[in-house]
Amino acid sequence: MAKKEQRTKSKRRWWSTVLYFILILVALGLIFHNQIASFAIKTFQPEVTTSSVKKSEAKKKDANYDWSAVNTLTAQQILKARVNAGQVDFIGFVTVPEIGLSVPIANGVSDTILSLGAGTLNEAQQMGTGNYALASHFIQGDSGKDILFSPIYYKGKVGQKIYLTDMKKVYEYKATEYTTVKPTDVQVADPIPGRKMITLITCDYTAERGRVILQGDLQKEMDFDDAPSDALKSFEQDNRWIK
Repeated sequence: MAKKEQRTKSKRRWWSTVLYFILILVALGLIFHNQIASFAIKTFQPEVTTSSVKKSEAKKKDANYDWSAVNTLTAQQILKARVNAGQVDFIGFVTVPEIGLSVPIANGVSDTILSLGAGTLNEAQQMGTGNYALASHFIQGDSGKDILFSPIYYKGKVGQKIYLTDMKKVYEYKATEYTTVKPTDVQVADPIPGRKMITLITCDYTAERGRVILQGDLQKEMDFDDAPSDALKSFEQDNRWIK
C-alpha cells in the first residue's frame, strides 16, 4: 500500500510539473503574441514575378472590393494570414524608401490581403493612370512602426517619393498631400479627371478617429531596371525572386 501511495504522489507531482510548464508557455505566448505577429509580417517575402503578376491580373474581376468587410487587425488575424498566404496573388509592390515602407500589392481587399500587404480599392484602377488607391493596416506599438502602412502614420509627409511597380514598369510619384480624414470620407479613392495620382490609406492611432492619407502625383514612368537604386533596393527588401 505504501508503495502504491508513493507512486500516486509521484504521478501527481509529475502532472503538476507538466501543468506548471504549460501555464508558463501559455503566459509567454500571451505576452509575446503581438511581437510574434509582427515578426510573422516582417519575415514575409512573397514570390512576385512578371509571370505571377500576369496570372494575378487575370483574376482581377474575382477580387473583393467591399471595404466594409475588412475587420480591425489583430495578432491572431496576422498569424492566420501567414498560414493562408499562398491564397493571395500579388501584382506588384509599393514603396516609400525615405520612410522604410515596402509592401506587396494584391487586387481587392480582405483580412488576409491587408494583413500581409496592401489592397487595391477599385477594380478599374491601373498603375500610372487615374487614382491608384491602396489601403493597408496600421499597427500600434513600437514593434509595428515599420510594418505595412504604419510608416505613413509616423513619418509620411509632403515631398516624399512613392514608387509603384508591376515588375515590368516603375511609376514614380511625388507626395503632394498628407492629411487625416473621417472614416466615411471614401471619396478620397475616387479618380479625379485629368490627374494621374496615388492614394495610400491607413488608420490613425485609433481606427475609429480617422484615416491617414498620403497622396501624390505621377512624375515619371520607367522600365524596372531603370528605376532609382533606392527604389529597387526597397522592392527587393520584400521580394527575393524578382525576375
